Amino acid sequence: MKEKQTLIYWLDTTGPWEYDEIVRLTIIDINNDIFFDHVFNTKLVDWWYGELNGIKPEETYKEQSFEKYKHKIQNIFNSANKLITFYGSTSFLQKQGVDLVNIQIHDVADDFRVMGDDTDTIDNLSAYYGYDLPTNIYERSGIDCAKAVNFCYKKMERYRRAQEKNRVGDN
Repeated sequence: MKEKQTLIYWLDTTGPWEYDEIVRLTIIDINNDIFFDHVFNTKLVDWWYGELNGIKPEETYKEQSFEKYKHKIQNIFNSANKLITFYGSTSFLQKQGVDLVNIQIHDVADDFRVMGDDTDTIDNLSAYYGYDLPTNIYERSGIDCAKAVNFCYKKMERYRRAQEKNRVGDN
């Protein structure tokens, strides 16, 4: 049996919260190998503010629904023991029927949360850790965002280990 692995996922939704649907899902591993990257058509929401995620509603009309990929997505997540994301609430995936039980979820936003407001963005996280994320939201892909999360997570972990080592050395 293949060993379970750490995966990074990026998720974009339509908003508003009560009707929120997934419009893009990207899954990579810690080596930035791409496991899944798709934009989806929606069922309930036919318009959203594209400046939030760089996906214009009209770009999704000819795409398949999330449901068409659910089995493939579930199989990918089944290979994971840990998922890393940034504000990637698992409730959206679970609402679509994806089972994430027994998988550790690490939301990098929880570590980065500074103000707890609109300034806690992937853009600011990337700038803080020195990742060159495209600034034009319409030129930014889910792969770009997932790689940014992966890069920043690795930096955070490196800093965390250094701090723990210093604490041990202080005793």
